[in-house]
Amino acid sequence: MKYPNLFTSMNIGSVPIKNRAVMTAMCVGLANHDGSVSEPLAAYYEERARGGAGLIITECTRINEDDAVSHSSMLSMSHDRYIAPLKDAVDRVHAYGTKLFVQLFHPGRQNVVMFPALWRFNERMARIFPRYWDLFFKITGGFDESAMDDPKTVKRMRRYMKPLLAPSDVPCGLGVNPIRNQATKAMTIPQIKTLIGQFVAAAGRVQKAGADGVELHAAHGYLLQQFLSPYTNRREDEYGGTLENRMRLLKEIIDGIRKECGKDFPISVRLSVEEYYDMIGYAGQGIVLEEGVKMAKCLESFGIDVLNVSSGNYDTAQTSCEPVSFAQGWRKYLAKAVKDEVRIPVIAANLI
Repeated sequence: MKYPNLFTSMNIGSVPIKNRAVMTAMCVGLANHDGSVSEPLAAYYEERARGGAGLIITECTRINEDDAVSHSSMLSMSHDRYIAPLKDAVDRVHAYGTKLFVQLFHPGRQNVVMFPALWRFNERMARIFPRYWDLFFKITGGFDESAMDDPKTVKRMRRYMKPLLAPSDVPCGLGVNPIRNQATKAMTIPQIKTLIGQFVAAAGRVQKAGADGVELHAAHGYLLQQFLSPYTNRREDEYGGTLENRMRLLKEIIDGIRKECGKDFPISVRLSVEEYYDMIGYAGQGIVLEEGVKMAKCLESFGIDVLNVSSGNYDTAQTSCEPVSFAQGWRKYLAKAVKDEVRIPVIAANLI
């Protein structure tokens, strides 16, 4: 066999994994509109477990309903009401000996800002009128991001949009936000502390649902990566500047999860170790591999159990969702560079 280790067992922290085939997080848009696990989504994960995956990591799962809603059918772990539906999916996956981690997420600057404002209203209406979602999508025709290309839609929506929370006080790096030039602003310290608490509380709910671990999404330009990257983090307080400061948010979330869930509950971090700004003409900007490896070593020292190595952000989106013109395995060197420097397991994702 060309890959003799592929079907051998391993441990992530204290959790045994039956093989090394990991289904990494992919957004499939099958969750209920309120953020709970739907029957189609549970069946989707069950089928992948039946197929033999050793570990399944769910799609990105929001940690609050205020500013972390990024699309209409995404998972949520912002409230205890989401525990029971998740437990059903976990039990169905476990029936095949497969483990399941839940990926916790905040979009930060990379969001369509209509969602945080609109979805808070929609959620309240859906609690009052059981068939509200059917009516909403009938009226809107089903919201599609391409609707934002219509000037009249944009003008109408902007009346209801608030500036998107982000850790930078600039309009996102090169002077533009990667999503329709939306405004951003720096998070305050109280907002950061609230965010940490939301990640920790969500992890606690994941554990109560019987899932096997959590993954913190610190890749692809979302909020946690925005703190990590010197390109988007222009803060001058304890959360900006040096590598130690830029990693402080992640460390405090990890420490909080350890306190909430214990040392035997695995934590994964999905990490963009290279932002590839050189590919769009800005060499040396953002996270480059040398610093990405340093981040990985820091995360190992923080006590995480596995690293999920990725790359890119929405400015360089072709490096995280590659077109077919990219060679198979073109970025596997990123995972190898990390694996050479850490002793915890490393996941290599995308076109391998």
